[in-house]
Amino acid sequence: MKKLIFIAYLLLGTASIINAQDYYKKDTVKTTENIFIIRLKDGTRLKGRIMEQNTEQSRIQTQNMGLITIPANQIVSMELDKNQASIDNLYNENRFIDRIHITPSAFPMTKGDVDYHNYYLYYNEVSVALGSRISVGFGTALIPFVSISSVFPYNLKAKATLISTEKIHFSVSGYLIGAGNSHTTLIIPTLSIGKKESFFNIAPLFYTGNNYSGSFGLSLGYMKKTSSNLTFYSENFLAIGTSNERANSVGAGFRFDRKRHAFDLSLNLLVVNSRSYSSSFYSNSVNVYPAPSVGYHLKLSK
Repeated sequence: MKKLIFIAYLLLGTASIINAQDYYKKDTVKTTENIFIIRLKDGTRLKGRIMEQNTEQSRIQTQNMGLITIPANQIVSMELDKNQASIDNLYNENRFIDRIHITPSAFPMTKGDVDYHNYYLYYNEVSVALGSRISVGFGTALIPFVSISSVFPYNLKAKATLISTEKIHFSVSGYLIGAGNSHTTLIIPTLSIGKKESFFNIAPLFYTGNNYSGSFGLSLGYMKKTSSNLTFYSENFLAIGTSNERANSVGAGFRFDRKRHAFDLSLNLLVVNSRSYSSSFYSNSVNVYPAPSVGYHLKLSK
């Protein structure tokens, strides 16, 4: 069961003022790194980066409200913010939304993205988005990318997002996990409910192969963008199956978001329930272990 616990955690500009009518001459999409001050008809004043825009609406990445969509007919003016120092302090989105901490979410990676992940300082993983809803990856306990022993685990993974709407996402992830002479297949269907800035995550885990046949688990997670550069997450795991030793965990942490990378810092509590039987003896023991966790994520693609 120690291997099961380990596997679960491995998985587990142009002008300073732009008139709104002039800005919408063409039905096209525009993206800019500049920051604008946007004034609306109702007097609202927003500050942010224009991500997408056409004759009908603008999508603006703001510092305090995240990514918002505004109808074009509600925008009075857009003024270029001359204080370029504010760019460094603007909202950094959670660019690694396809996972809570270790457990996958149902959100897909962006097509063409290549991400690097590191857990517990020595476990490395690379993920590649082959399409808008399909990604593959390889992970192994290497330092760095050089095997130091055949007993260290590795995994091959593939993920397909089957449903992707504004608030409902559903994916299926498959893992082939190896450690020494042991191999296990892990299937994780995942349902994410909510938007990228705040969502719940439900992910049952089904194990097959070697000593894990008949065992499964359930991961319950939550992720919420709490500030311009910080994301809160909770990842909780319940192990169920035929084993006499079961490990559950509860945990929460923060992701420190930056433009192209992020740091994770969390505290988990492992609750291990061990049982043993004999013709005249039965014992049951429960032990709790603190398990702090660190992680690092880096976007390798442009």
